[in-house]
Amino acid sequence: TGKGEKSVPEGVEKSTVKIARGRDRYPNGERSVLGEMEMDFKIQIMKKQTMNGGNEIIRLDDRLVYHGSYSLTARATKTICYVMAKYVDPGSSALPDVIRVPIADLYRALMDGRAGKASKSFYSEITRLCDELTSSRIVFQSDVKVDGVELEGHVYWCSAVVPKKYRGVRYIDFYFCKYLEQFLLGLSKYVRLYRPELNRLKTGYAIRLFQMLKGERNRKEKFGKKSVYVFEVERLRFLLGLGEKYGGYKELKRWILEPSIKQINKETTVRVLDVVEMRRQGGRKVTHLEFHFVSQSPEAYVGYVPEGKALPDFVPEAGDLNKLSRSEINAYGLLVDFGVKPGIAYRKILPEIKGSESHGFEDYFIRHALGWFDEKARNKKSKVQAAATFVTWWTRSRVFDVTGDAWIRINERVVGDRKKLERKNPESFGNRLVARTMTDAEFRDWYRGREKV
Repeated sequence: TGKGEKSVPEGVEKSTVKIARGRDRYPNGERSVLGEMEMDFKIQIMKKQTMNGGNEIIRLDDRLVYHGSYSLTARATKTICYVMAKYVDPGSSALPDVIRVPIADLYRALMDGRAGKASKSFYSEITRLCDELTSSRIVFQSDVKVDGVELEGHVYWCSAVVPKKYRGVRYIDFYFCKYLEQFLLGLSKYVRLYRPELNRLKTGYAIRLFQMLKGERNRKEKFGKKSVYVFEVERLRFLLGLGEKYGGYKELKRWILEPSIKQINKETTVRVLDVVEMRRQGGRKVTHLEFHFVSQSPEAYVGYVPEGKALPDFVPEAGDLNKLSRSEINAYGLLVDFGVKPGIAYRKILPEIKGSESHGFEDYFIRHALGWFDEKARNKKSKVQAAATFVTWWTRSRVFDVTGDAWIRINERVVGDRKKLERKNPESFGNRLVARTMTDAEFRDWYRGREKV
């Protein structure tokens, strides 16, 4: 199957042959990776490159983007992209043996460069990150065929990811698999991505789909305003690394495609206009998806702040609010009622509500954040003063950042409220899970349609 198709191709039976996990930088066993970690070795850290976008450009080989199958969490994907953008020279002939990244730099990068107080929660995430990067693999098609069937190869992202303390500073040492060099260095056909744009996406599936659509749009933009790209459904499942998960198309559409497209349209310079479901002649099963998408200016997505215009003077219009989900609109109302300027609530606070537990429960998070602020703040003699202090805590002091203790406490309260709602009113809880993948208007239409059934 090719990376893009205009017609319905014949299915091809495939088999899988696993290639042994690569921890073989010293195949003869003279020096093991773990043994080398205990040595005071010379670290190879590449000088930062002077690229467009202030060292924020990522280049990924077409074979990795359009032919590799892998599934990583958003945090793991963003970590790899940060390391590639900051520490790897795409023009070099080899990856460094080890890349040493300060933990403080890494967590700021994962939070879009925002400063914040480190927490135990963050360091537990680092442990899971190390595990994921050494256990997750890329599956790719090889050039080897047996009985007419093309075999598959398996490569792990890292042979080792090890936290270390060096001269009083805490680092993470990344040992990337040497086989990845062909996908990252000396590239002639590649997808060019801007890391801060990718960083705004919340799920690994959204990032993966965005990579493919952005690459295609980069190539075809000069030929027309709209791109059309066809995925075979099973091929798309393979590229997203879904395995046996979301086996039916309805589940794939509801839990993967629709939330990912919503994020891409809201947060990036790609806008998906339509996804046409294609079926074989006379069949009922959706076999292919035809994506219609365009480039959109930064003004089109929520995270954009108009240049030269004071943020407090910006007031979102009906078209802006129509992009929000039901819980996001409720959260926006809570902030404005509290006294936060509409532009700040819309542009600076709503896009920065983090954590999977708050997805679809953004109003819960804001309600508890305001309650926590009321408990802790002293500078709130008037409504105007209280709102100004809250905004300062959110935007400058980063009190509610995911690396802070306040976020942990608030998140615990959100989780508690979610469990209570699920126990006492399962229908309302289920509706919230549905509504988080839709705009408020889309959810209202869905709910009315359900009542008519």
